[in-house]
Amino acid sequence: MPLFCTAANKGAHNKTGEVFVIDNVTLILSYTMRQFTFSHISASLLSGCFLFACLFSSCSDDEQFTADKTATLEFSQDTISFDTVFANITTPTERLYVYNNHSKGVRIANVKLERGGTSGFLINVDGQNGTTINDIQVLKEDSIFVFIKLNAPLQASTKPQNISDAIIFTLESGVQQRVEIEACSMNADKLKGKVLEGNHIFTSDDTPRIIYDSLVVDEHASLCVKEGTTLYFHNGASLIVRGELKLEGTLKRPVTIRGDRLDNMFDYLPYDRLENQWGGILLQPTCKGCTINHADIHSGNFGIICDSIEGKLDITNSVIHNVAGYGLYLKDSDALVANTQISNAKQDCVSIYGGASTFYHCTIAQFYPWDANRGNGLYVSNYINEDEHLITSADFYNCFITGYANDEVYGNPGEQELNLNFYNCVLLTDVSDETYFHDCTAESEELSTYKTSNFKTLDTHAYYYDFRLDSLSTAREKGSSAYSTLYPTDMQGVVRGEKPDAGCYQWQQEASR
Repeated sequence: MPLFCTAANKGAHNKTGEVFVIDNVTLILSYTMRQFTFSHISASLLSGCFLFACLFSSCSDDEQFTADKTATLEFSQDTISFDTVFANITTPTERLYVYNNHSKGVRIANVKLERGGTSGFLINVDGQNGTTINDIQVLKEDSIFVFIKLNAPLQASTKPQNISDAIIFTLESGVQQRVEIEACSMNADKLKGKVLEGNHIFTSDDTPRIIYDSLVVDEHASLCVKEGTTLYFHNGASLIVRGELKLEGTLKRPVTIRGDRLDNMFDYLPYDRLENQWGGILLQPTCKGCTINHADIHSGNFGIICDSIEGKLDITNSVIHNVAGYGLYLKDSDALVANTQISNAKQDCVSIYGGASTFYHCTIAQFYPWDANRGNGLYVSNYINEDEHLITSADFYNCFITGYANDEVYGNPGEQELNLNFYNCVLLTDVSDETYFHDCTAESEELSTYKTSNFKTLDTHAYYYDFRLDSLSTAREKGSSAYSTLYPTDMQGVVRGEKPDAGCYQWQQEASR
């Protein structure tokens, strides 16, 4: 496909760049994936199911029960683990299946929590809540559910603490069986609709923070987040910057911005690998500047929206990954992005409307897995709808832009000149136009690696992505040392040398085992 195409011929990739204002907060419209989990089932539906089960059980007059001590129960798990949870916040529900595989029914005299509810664990047995539930019947070759939640008490220590308890099943025969339950709990500060005024510093020594209803850095305020710090955002909450923001991570201890769900959808799939777990970072027009170094920003509704800010956006050695909207949206802003991975966005990984932006050694990888109607790796335009937003400059040096589509680079100049240049980049597009492409390599099926095969791991089952280069990647040694001297090491500290690879990762021979 050609670099330039109009909205009419792009079909599903129609771009408007339209901005919507909701409650005085500027947001970009994006599609979101609604995630259905067991915990979303209404209590009334569960109660109805349990009532039906109990009625059915009571109608079985001919059911025979045994008090034989050998007639014991079987469990789907012998230990229920919650991993790390936040104190004073109720966890999502885990479930335990209790099986009676015998030819006669088994009566349970009681089911109770060994610690009597003091641990913070909560159970529901066959539809009944409590710390002790009496007189439960499990029909022959049948089963019941036990649901377990945890609202861990606040800890005296600031360090994570282990919590344990057990569910004790006492059968009519007198036999006792147990299932262990365990978790690691840590205290957290809840920030609800917090507006920061003045200058603030968040460090890794602080109690972890969970943000509800967004965290706002006021117009004359600043927030500095130090190395090793993680900020947890609840569903829908964003970081809104009207003043100044600094994320000061390091290679060994990055700053992490993520959702607050610590549990798994499935055993192999943490919620943290899914999109739309929180909002995103919104830099509003009064923002005095934003500096981001060694930050991991992932699983939001969007990554970073930079809306006509007063200051400059500077991103280095960072990751923006796995979002339900735009990865990086630049509108009439001055931005420098280097040694950075921007990947897997429902809308474009990078969208640029107006302003001056420069990208060095960036990997822009559009392998968004949940919808084939995804945006582009890169989209640049002089217009938002009919409004003119002229790009002063958009320059890309030693970058790697690829994805699932046949063309991942789109531009919309309109009637004005598009000030766009690519130097020594590897691109999934036609690079024959020398006006824009200078010593660039077009990724094609004829090369030894193509699209997904350029990278170490793209696991679309467990949604695990490792965008470091394969040894045969097309991006190997395609960069120019004239530009890599500005960034002599990649985002992981690997020296680039005289033959730099395109993108944020320099291939490195792994040590043999």
